[in-house]
Amino acid sequence: MATLALLQDYVPTIMAQNPNGLGANANAAMYNGVNGSIMPSAGHYSDMQTLMQNMETLSGWLQQNREEWSQLQEGLSRVERMGIQNGGTLPGPREGEQLNGDAEAHDPDQPPTTTQLSNALSAAQARIAHLESTLNTHSTLQTLYEETLSDATDRIRQYTYEQQQHTIALHKHYTTLLSQSRNETIEAQLTHQAWQSHMERLSEGVREAMRARAEEKRPWLGRIQGLKEENRVLRKMVGWEPPAEDSEDEEEGEQSGERGRGSVGSGQQGMH
Repeated sequence: MATLALLQDYVPTIMAQNPNGLGANANAAMYNGVNGSIMPSAGHYSDMQTLMQNMETLSGWLQQNREEWSQLQEGLSRVERMGIQNGGTLPGPREGEQLNGDAEAHDPDQPPTTTQLSNALSAAQARIAHLESTLNTHSTLQTLYEETLSDATDRIRQYTYEQQQHTIALHKHYTTLLSQSRNETIEAQLTHQAWQSHMERLSEGVREAMRARAEEKRPWLGRIQGLKEENRVLRKMVGWEPPAEDSEDEEEGEQSGERGRGSVGSGQQGMH
């Protein structure tokens, strides 16, 4: 908890730059979406871009901290070398510059007093303590950043892999559905064509049967019509009334047509 508070103290602006609310709840929802086979939300890609920008910003800060750390180490090494060169004592006014960087004009012939040396030592110790505190803070921040970056990288890598697997499975499922639909459509078309072919053959068979039946009935209808006509002529010749014709006979007569009349003529010739 202390490391998280330290990170929030040093990077408040980065946490405030996330417009899409990429936080703990969003991360939980994101991973729950992956496990529940739910596609990411519309703001997912912008959240990922914001996260990458924050990571780049933190990388820049890490590089800056490393440079400052290197400068601090160089400063400490320089102070140690100066102490060794002066026989274990701090540089006095003869060097013309104190440890805190303030240049003062001193008489080169006058040796430094005890008060001046004490003040210089106190200033050097305070500066060293401040630099060590800054170094420790930067080291802690660097360690926290590296741990956070490693954890975020692992989570992003795992999330990307799961999303890829989910997308591949989804495409495979849709491809299977499309293939099944295509096969069902082809099968339905073939069935429809087979039904049409069967209906055409059935219709042709029915027409052939009706034509054969008509051809079979036509001679007999002609003979019947001829006999009726002969009967009517004979009854007329002897002065009898012509027989009454029913509607069925009239319909059959209309269907026989001219062929019936030819049959009547041949029947009359046979009678004579």
